[in-house]
Amino acid sequence: MGLKPEDSAEQAVAGNGAAQAAQDGSNPTALLAGCFERARPVLRALVAGVEAGDSLVVATDRKGFPVAQRVLRRPRDLPRALVIGRHNRCALSIPNDNRVSLRHVLLTAWPASGESGPTRFRGYDLGGRAGVLLADGKRVPGFSFQGHGLISLGRTVVFVVPGSDEGVGLLDGTESEAFENLTGLDPSGKGVRLAAGAAAEPGVAHIGGDEPREFGGYRGLDMDARPQPRGVLRLRSTKPAGRGEEVRELDLDSRQLQRGLLIGRYSDRCSLAGHGRNLSRVHALVTEESARSLLVYDLASTNGVRPSGMTEGPSHAVVRLTEDSPVMLGHFELAWVPNRGVKLH
Repeated sequence: MGLKPEDSAEQAVAGNGAAQAAQDGSNPTALLAGCFERARPVLRALVAGVEAGDSLVVATDRKGFPVAQRVLRRPRDLPRALVIGRHNRCALSIPNDNRVSLRHVLLTAWPASGESGPTRFRGYDLGGRAGVLLADGKRVPGFSFQGHGLISLGRTVVFVVPGSDEGVGLLDGTESEAFENLTGLDPSGKGVRLAAGAAAEPGVAHIGGDEPREFGGYRGLDMDARPQPRGVLRLRSTKPAGRGEEVRELDLDSRQLQRGLLIGRYSDRCSLAGHGRNLSRVHALVTEESARSLLVYDLASTNGVRPSGMTEGPSHAVVRLTEDSPVMLGHFELAWVPNRGVKLH
């Protein structure tokens, strides 16, 4: 789970409200506020050096000490993507928290809806044992927020803050004011913006609004709507090992793609599983972008994700998959045959 009351007993700073609330162990929001209080000076110094339009992602331990950081450049045509986990191939690697899984979270950043709007973030729990918790302590299978936010996983807290003056301004003010700016909650856990947003979509936590809204390729789940067919995914090895060509297929529906589905060797975790060491245990995640395109994210795999025909060279964090443009997962070709006449809600 996330931060625990006993974790904070020795960490309170005398005379400081947020840290004292954390020491009391009254709620998970107070514990996160205490962590933020100690991390804030470093966050402010780091974010001042990040270009406007880019975002800073910082992982800290439960004492607020930074253990990893990454700058996400402003997203353009495709979203930016960041895998967070204990594996050294993760873009944000957290090796010293054994409650963090090897590949724990995929964080994606989407272009702003307007020229000056905030970057939009969508995150997926990749099956981490400790899960993903929001600032109100709620464990969620996925989340989204605009511009800034935080999550906790294991003994680690991940802060997402916009770069340059916008981020510095967000972190200004008193400790309580800055924490509320970041999360929508005060250190005692009061506030409605986060709680209402997180409850807006069953199965997916949506931060920052009372109604489900479209976030780039992510669309809010309507649990009352019947899943619509989205065609077929086909996984084929381009270098079969003596048994002839082997093709695996998966019938898709809209709910699978909205939640994100996994591809890899592990049949107990992956919706579409293939055989062959060239495919990682959990290799990629597939989501819906539009009626004519899907997105394939590399989950810190050994042999990467690349556009059609490329089996060598650096991996791509995300590749667009269309009917005419398959995607390579190592030496495996992933193709999509869409369902005709699809209309997105």
